[in-house]
Amino acid sequence: MVLCYVAAAFMGYLIGCISFGYLAAKLFKGKDIREVGSGNAGTANVIRNYGWAIGLFTFAGDVAKGLAAAYVGYALCPQGVLYGTPVPIGVCIGGLAAVIGHIWPVFLKFRGGKGVATTLGVFLVMMPLHTAIVLGICVILIALTRMMSVGSLTGTLLMTGASFVFFWGDIWHNATCALLFILVFYSHRANIKRLAEGKENHL
Repeated sequence: MVLCYVAAAFMGYLIGCISFGYLAAKLFKGKDIREVGSGNAGTANVIRNYGWAIGLFTFAGDVAKGLAAAYVGYALCPQGVLYGTPVPIGVCIGGLAAVIGHIWPVFLKFRGGKGVATTLGVFLVMMPLHTAIVLGICVILIALTRMMSVGSLTGTLLMTGASFVFFWGDIWHNATCALLFILVFYSHRANIKRLAEGKENHL
């Protein structure tokens, strides 16, 4: 059983290390996205520097790898109920590992994105209905504020709250969402500082 958990973590991390922001910038612009703008390999920096089309490609790819890592984790460790409770442990391990891989990818010298889109992919497997509702709220917030970080941080907070309200007692579910919350907020620490100072970057 331990081996399947290790395999889920290993595969999830490798999947997470695939940086669609980096690949898109190289493929379409011949540039290293980490050398422009904020230096981040995520959706917001791609949109600000290369436009919405390439940014949405990046976003879709990063969401997809969160989904893929969660499903691979479930395939390797199929205990639990997919889209239900208790959440499959493999989904949690694979999904968490993917977000870690996205933020600290070994192939890019541990300089990746902030993990939001990949976290969204994991949430879509863990609680799809709640995620769809919160995603709608986040889109509205981003449209109103033109700040990706506001929607990202609010969405992660709401999803973590949803886990503890609607899935209370599912230890793996609650712990995974809490850890994803910590990872996303940690990766956004500079954004949080700029928000507090009224200097956050706009799309």
